[in-house]
Amino acid sequence: MLLFAGFNAAMAQITITASDMPVAGDTLRYSLMADATSIDLSQAGANVDWDFSWFTPDMQFVDTYKTAAQVNPIYALTISPSAYGHKVSDSLPGFSAFLPISIKNIYTFYSKKNNPSRYVAEGFAASISGFPTAAVYQDEDEIYFLPLAYGNEDTSSFKLNFSLASFGSLSQQGTRITQVDAWGTITTPYTSAPAACIRVRSELDEIDSVTVAGIPIGLPRHTIEYKWLATSEHYPLLTISTSVVAGMEVATGARYRDVARSGVNVAQTENKLSVLNVYPNPATDVIHVAVPAAWKAYTVNVYDMQGRLIITDKNTAAINVRHLSGGNYFVQVLQAGNVGYASFAK
Repeated sequence: MLLFAGFNAAMAQITITASDMPVAGDTLRYSLMADATSIDLSQAGANVDWDFSWFTPDMQFVDTYKTAAQVNPIYALTISPSAYGHKVSDSLPGFSAFLPISIKNIYTFYSKKNNPSRYVAEGFAASISGFPTAAVYQDEDEIYFLPLAYGNEDTSSFKLNFSLASFGSLSQQGTRITQVDAWGTITTPYTSAPAACIRVRSELDEIDSVTVAGIPIGLPRHTIEYKWLATSEHYPLLTISTSVVAGMEVATGARYRDVARSGVNVAQTENKLSVLNVYPNPATDVIHVAVPAAWKAYTVNVYDMQGRLIITDKNTAAINVRHLSGGNYFVQVLQAGNVGYASFAK
């Protein structure tokens, strides 16, 4: 009887609180497995055993969390002295063709809030043509409402406008639907033995846009993330990103909490936003997108200048554009946590 009681205690549901979120000073390592197409995401509900011990890393990254003041005192004055975050990208190239400025060393800053308890993205900061510039979310992005327990569900919105002085502005806005859809145990190369966890499913409908000379150019994104959270880790044990194509979810990569692995390349910052080349440009019949060789599974979207999705395809760098009318177009490539952008004329 005592053995049975101990087994039930080990398998009991857990609750994630504010103490399980990252803190300033954390250095959190994760491994990236680019090809996640074979992962079954349909397992949900109570008392699920997820076994991902077979994962093999393609690359490792380290997120180092710093206070806004540690990154730059100006950021602390604009956002909050208590805000902390990490560098999310070395550059912001998505709309670079339309901006006569450089945007580098991009940080997202987070905070833990009360009444209600929540973990939010509070601010954005970057070096704009060499000058440190920061902005706070006009509508905070509530990553999690806390505590998190099986069955919890919430919907929130977010909005960030970032002024580029006389050049225009960048904006990001959308909605986030979050549901704790499962609990159980997870095994990865990091955990070795099964670890008690909950799974959080977050669906984001987002529009990233730039306004130059009063003309807005927007790119919509519909993505879903699955995160397996455990107590005391400060970081998801596993995150699987998917893109939604023709109403279907396509897994675009998996990143999991890990330790240093010999023989695996390590980068201090994952450059999630990349400039990609397209040729020929101008295009006639078929364009070829220079997708990085390490991107094993990806989705290619082509948008017009009004942000309308014109073409979508999977795992092919050759896109037939013969039917497109003359004009300018955006190419967006989604892979794991990475986003690649390019533009071409027809």
